[in-house]
Amino acid sequence: MKRFVLGLALLLAAATSWARPAALPGDSLAADTVSAALATVWSSHMMPVLEQNYAGDGNATDAFVRGITDAFNVSAEQEPYYQGVLQGLTIVERLGQMRQLGFPIDREAFIKALGVALAGGETGFTPTSADRYLSDYMSRKYEQQMAADTLSVESQKQFLAREAARDGVITTPSGLLFEVITEGEGEGPSLDDSVRVTYTGKLYNGEVFDSSDSDVTFPVSGLVPGFTQGLLMMKPGGTYRIIIPAELGYGNRGTAGVIPGNAALDFTITMHEVIKR
Repeated sequence: MKRFVLGLALLLAAATSWARPAALPGDSLAADTVSAALATVWSSHMMPVLEQNYAGDGNATDAFVRGITDAFNVSAEQEPYYQGVLQGLTIVERLGQMRQLGFPIDREAFIKALGVALAGGETGFTPTSADRYLSDYMSRKYEQQMAADTLSVESQKQFLAREAARDGVITTPSGLLFEVITEGEGEGPSLDDSVRVTYTGKLYNGEVFDSSDSDVTFPVSGLVPGFTQGLLMMKPGGTYRIIIPAELGYGNRGTAGVIPGNAALDFTITMHEVIKR
């Protein structure tokens, strides 16, 4: 919804910045032609969001157009209500994102407090103290999550030792484990190059924490040390497995909610292309 509002605001700003032409006798620009042109530009801002949220749903598109049609008929008395609906849709999306980050939010309590605040009443916070409270809350949640997710160093050492003992696995001086599944051909990348790859990343227990749905391009030198070291050992067209000790990955802190602290990272990577600088 925010992208719709921003797109329309930019359009209006552009339109009002044009020099107003003097009325010309016999001007051939008919109202329906101007309207069609404006509708085409507006739709270009709306289509990406429609396709993202309602791809292939013709009923949703029809309902969306009906909503726009209704907006043309909103009276001055109704406008505050519909402005509230517009803001509410954005708020619902943002609160959903905050729930995913670990904020406990009660819808009824939020709406009640919002009404009090908009009427100038007391919620127990000022804007400054509310910002500080939410920031502190998120910091506490982050630390709790990190503590809960941290793996034991010993469990990761055992995993690395088991994998290193398998036939075909090479242990590099840095501690990276490297295995050729299918060898590629040609010249491998250097630190100055980029690579086009597909990959799957797993934890020691087989849980997938990341994967590419399609080819992605990375700068070789812009990654965690173990990933960079592994790419430098690969050739185009090949598929490889690298297991990255925590000290060559995300260390004892990991990344909140995704990679536990102390985690070894198990990647299977197909290198499709080396892009020379």
